[in-house]
Amino acid sequence: MGTAFVLAPFAGLRAAPRALTLAVPLLGMGAHVIGLARLTPFVGVAPTLSMLALFLVLLQVASEGLFRASAVGVFTGPLATGLVGLALLIGLTPEGLPSTARGPWSILHITVSVLGLAMLALAFIAAALYLLQFRELKARRFGQVFRLFPPLERLDQLNHLSLVLGFPTVTLGVLLGFGVRYAGGASVDAAQVVWGMLTWLVLGWAVGVRVVRHWAGRRAAFASIATFAAVLLVYVALKLTAPGTQRFL
Repeated sequence: MGTAFVLAPFAGLRAAPRALTLAVPLLGMGAHVIGLARLTPFVGVAPTLSMLALFLVLLQVASEGLFRASAVGVFTGPLATGLVGLALLIGLTPEGLPSTARGPWSILHITVSVLGLAMLALAFIAAALYLLQFRELKARRFGQVFRLFPPLERLDQLNHLSLVLGFPTVTLGVLLGFGVRYAGGASVDAAQVVWGMLTWLVLGWAVGVRVVRHWAGRRAAFASIATFAAVLLVYVALKLTAPGTQRFL
């Protein structure tokens, strides 16, 4: 329903009241949290995909509330819906591990890591919206994209904030992962370590060029897109070499 509200203006329909575009996703998030809390043990790809969908909607609401960037929902809404659908297709009932296999620190590690990935996805979305808006302005086309997308400056700020907040979140997730592995004795395979460290490195690079080298605008947008693409491609490569649904990777 929330996705339909966001997409309605692009279809030429009347825009829903702003309060409604905020309230409906929040209600859906509440139901989603209740569903996630009932997953015991919290193991496998499906619960993680469901959590990622939850965080994407949360960031969509935050983007609308703080930046009036309702256009973010053009990406996050369908993506979150697709992730939940894929999670249901895989099966949200975990199998194979006892309830003691995921302690609170392990679940915290997964939660923080997924939140960091959601922030990276938001940076990618803001970058994509920026480039689309920039292309429309350069071509002097003042159609729906120009009217419904946030200004370039606001999209650049959203991209910047997503990266700056996402990097310490991913860092904490990586540190918790090492803590779970070496202090808690939980099983963490090589693929998880490789993907976690690569995500941390490329996200650190993206933050570095923005904060240290003061990249902004199109250069920063391309950097965010390249970072997200690298993380996604490495994930697919690792998943193909080590398939399975019982890990969050």
